[in-house]
Amino acid sequence: MPIKVAAGIALVFFLWALFRTAMGLRWSKIQRDRARRDEEARGRRVVAEIPLPEGLVLLVEDATAFHWGTRSVEKADIVGGRLLLNGGIVGEFAAAGTALPPPAPAEEYEGRERWDVRVYRRDGVAVEIPCGTLREGVSREIAGCAFEAVRAALPVATPTR
Repeated sequence: MPIKVAAGIALVFFLWALFRTAMGLRWSKIQRDRARRDEEARGRRVVAEIPLPEGLVLLVEDATAFHWGTRSVEKADIVGGRLLLNGGIVGEFAAAGTALPPPAPAEEYEGRERWDVRVYRRDGVAVEIPCGTLREGVSREIAGCAFEAVRAALPVATPTR
């Protein structure tokens, strides 16, 4: 009899933990959907959900800029961009008559894919949009969406790769 009681108690604790996990995941989805709706109500388009160490951040676009977390870059300031995998260039574009700075040497492989989009502004400053290190192509897809949105914001972009 004590074994059955212990097994029953263990089952109850397991089911409770499973229930809490499921409700936590559901609550997270509700929060993400609410954040998306709030951004769309402000007239912004959600480009991607970026998984960062501090949590999920929305990359949104409005008529004048791109915003993610507390950072932003004005569309009028964009002169080029690069899609980066572990610091190496996968794709790039530049405004007509603009040359991007020479690339830095590729970084040593860390054992994971790190995707970023580097946006070059008119004042010479490069702004990084970190797109994550998730496996199974998730971060690659996020980076691709961000890169294409930034490229589309530049009226006449010349793809160089």
